[in-house]
Amino acid sequence: MKSKRRQLRLTFPASGESVLAELLDDEAPKVCELVWNMLPVETKAVHGMYSGFEIFAIVDQPQPAPAENLVQLPLPGEILYFYDPGTGATGAKKPVGEIVVVYGRGVTLRAHEGVPTHCALFARIPGDWKYAWPKFALECRKVRWEGPQRLRIERVER
Repeated sequence: MKSKRRQLRLTFPASGESVLAELLDDEAPKVCELVWNMLPVETKAVHGMYSGFEIFAIVDQPQPAPAENLVQLPLPGEILYFYDPGTGATGAKKPVGEIVVVYGRGVTLRAHEGVPTHCALFARIPGDWKYAWPKFALECRKVRWEGPQRLRIERVER
């Protein structure tokens, strides 16, 4: 049965490995629209330093997101939007927006200096990360061990 939710495709161009994710328009409608309007995004994915099994893509022209569907303990396959206005003592000193992909268990979202933070949950990769999309999870893991990898995030038009 075809999903009724809007979808994103996440692809590592170097390997061709990709997955589809479903937007959670019913849970975070404003954040979904914010991210949808940013797409496509293609940039190097960076592995998180403080949070665990997560990678993120920094977006151009980041925008603050409404406080919708906020989580601090995301599950594998959840895709989040993070925004930092850049006003803290550490960090980029400018606004930063990230699309975050959680690919394993035990993630606790943390910002600069390991400070706990929340992100807006706006999409989910269906299925179990160990069985439904293990090759994509392995590509995410490469970002940690081999350094930043190119990631494309785009709309799936129906």
